[in-house]
Amino acid sequence: MASQLITSAALQAMQDALGSEHVLTTEEQMADHGDPMGPPGEWYRPGAVLMPGSVEEVQAVVRIANEHGTPIWTSSQGRNKGYGGGAPRVSESFTVSLRRMNRVLEVDEENCMALVEPGVRFFDLYDHLKATGSKLWMSCPDLGGGSIIGNALEHGVGYTPLGDHWGQHCGLEVVLPDGDLLRTGMGGMSNPHNWLVYPHSAGPSWDGIFTQSNFGIVTKMGVALMHAPEVYCPGWFMLDNEENYGKFLEVLRPLMIDGTISNQPMIINAVCAASAFGERKEWYEGEDSIPEEVIDRIAATPGFGRWVMRFAVQGDAPVVAHNRAKIEAAFATIPGASVVFEEYDGHNLPEMTNPHHVVQAGIPSMALDQMTRWYGGEEGGHIGFSCAMPIAGKDGIAIRDLTRKVLNERNLDYSAAIIVGKRAMIHVALIVFDTKNEAQTREAYAATKAMLEPAAKLGYGEYRSHLDFMDEVAGLYDFNNNAQRRFAEKIKDCLDPNGILSPGKQGIWPANMR
Repeated sequence: MASQLITSAALQAMQDALGSEHVLTTEEQMADHGDPMGPPGEWYRPGAVLMPGSVEEVQAVVRIANEHGTPIWTSSQGRNKGYGGGAPRVSESFTVSLRRMNRVLEVDEENCMALVEPGVRFFDLYDHLKATGSKLWMSCPDLGGGSIIGNALEHGVGYTPLGDHWGQHCGLEVVLPDGDLLRTGMGGMSNPHNWLVYPHSAGPSWDGIFTQSNFGIVTKMGVALMHAPEVYCPGWFMLDNEENYGKFLEVLRPLMIDGTISNQPMIINAVCAASAFGERKEWYEGEDSIPEEVIDRIAATPGFGRWVMRFAVQGDAPVVAHNRAKIEAAFATIPGASVVFEEYDGHNLPEMTNPHHVVQAGIPSMALDQMTRWYGGEEGGHIGFSCAMPIAGKDGIAIRDLTRKVLNERNLDYSAAIIVGKRAMIHVALIVFDTKNEAQTREAYAATKAMLEPAAKLGYGEYRSHLDFMDEVAGLYDFNNNAQRRFAEKIKDCLDPNGILSPGKQGIWPANMR
């Protein structure tokens, strides 16, 4: 059945191109292609879901959309939890799901690279490597059910030394809004022997314009792998107080910059740590935000703290031993801090039960989805409020105090997961709620919006935004009268004059919808 934005003629043309079995139109069929964590009632949802199985079918979809002037919203797997899932910004429009394009096309053992399609999940690549006898490691985020390409295009991260997923890609194939086909980097040649190993070409590098944008549909990507290390040494840092949180970040920064800690660590507060192993009701059942005395009780749990950081050191045994000693000495200068390590043979990993150790070894898992069940159990939801900033005490304290204050005022718990890179960290406030509780769900969305402008005044912009406030986030990148957005609109108008591809993505609207 056609929606208000989808004419019967457009729907029929899509069915002719893809086969009616690959055009989903019923509520039941489309249930897994929206935002499962939105409030009840009117929310962002597809009018029909298109599931092309090849590049040629993607091109056909784009051309039909242009012919009929109907917008299409693209997702790779649609598993972007906490940011809107696979739902379209323009509700009731076509959603293009690339889940059927799920082939691992190539694995280059010598150069540690793979070529994948957008429907390939982290689980799929891992299973492919194991099935083919590969000894290579990959990188994955905490939840392995999402798309490798989709995660990289959203600047998602993992927790091995390859954790900057976009930074570790090499080469894209892209269907442009008019249906033309582009390959970036050395893929611009008809017979490249270096597409997956060298990221640039003669002239401009175009890859970056396809991240968090609506300028094309990525249908292939090169992704970096790595040799298994001789020693895999995951560690835990624990801090039993808030007073030295700033000092901890100051001590951590040089360890990251000089590569002593070789992966991308994650820092979590006590509430977030508890949510990985159980539900809120095990600690507190009040309707207000969780009290300090309860947080102290959580922090006193063995292996927890007011702040905890998981991290890892990988490499040859002498290097790991040296870096481990260096880390222990550095953290010993922080009052109330402790650190523990475990060591494994990187070439023969045992079955590890700790989900944090698993993902830091590049093994996909869904175990940490438990964090979203803090409120509401299986029907728990979350929004990610995700600001980038330096690895510095004053910055960590400022964003902690802002988000905690706003959330606690609205009777929501402050749950923080901070992903640490080489020079920057991303403070993700996991705004968790019970999707069955409409008032709490709406309060969570309102709280997130309420933090946008105060964070921007402190100099912190979201690096990634939920569907519901992409426009507001784009508006806060306001240098020179929003020069970034105006530049994006110029590109949009040139590449997509009919405005059919993912209108509103990251606040980039076509001229006919501005």
